[in-house]
Amino acid sequence: MDLDGERGNARTRETNLGNFIADIMTFVSKADVAILNGGGIRAGIRKGEIKVKDIYNALPFDNYIIALHLTGKQIREALEHGVSGVEDEEGRFPQVSGITFSYSRSAKRCSRIREILIGGKQIDPDRQYIVAINDFLAAGGDGYKMLEEAVNTSKGYSIMGGSMKGEKIVYNDSGRWLRDVVVEFICETGRVAPKVEGRIVELN
Repeated sequence: MDLDGERGNARTRETNLGNFIADIMTFVSKADVAILNGGGIRAGIRKGEIKVKDIYNALPFDNYIIALHLTGKQIREALEHGVSGVEDEEGRFPQVSGITFSYSRSAKRCSRIREILIGGKQIDPDRQYIVAINDFLAAGGDGYKMLEEAVNTSKGYSIMGGSMKGEKIVYNDSGRWLRDVVVEFICETGRVAPKVEGRIVELN
């Protein structure tokens, strides 16, 4: 099966490549949830032998993984923002891991999210979850200002040597680009066969 990273798909729906990358982010950082902007995926990968250049084509940007504490309320705000530009195929569309959610494309922007489950349970707006993102989103990229604010308001927040630090940040791997983490994961595990699993459900 091809790994689907085509622009029109990664920015509008769940894809197997988006699931695969997001799952690696949660696995490596030991996070509860991962949110990856679909616009960060720039190519699909054909079925067969996967070469390093294929991963680099799919993930061409110099982004690294950060995991931080976010409340359920902040996660909902991030997902609302993520689906707010789906009709325009904007890069903010979220590919996710550890979470399932449904939304209505026809609803008013910022009021589209319906159900959110984390670990099979309804999201708790007051609970702290560990969420893996990339440094682009942590800096407010693709309009994710709520993530930037969460990072910047972290006690002891600072940027040292290009790496973000703060009390809310529990994982920070600025020494490895996300694409290299994916390459290493594939080399260690061998077979790659992610599926679309119903993590993102679009309602009428």
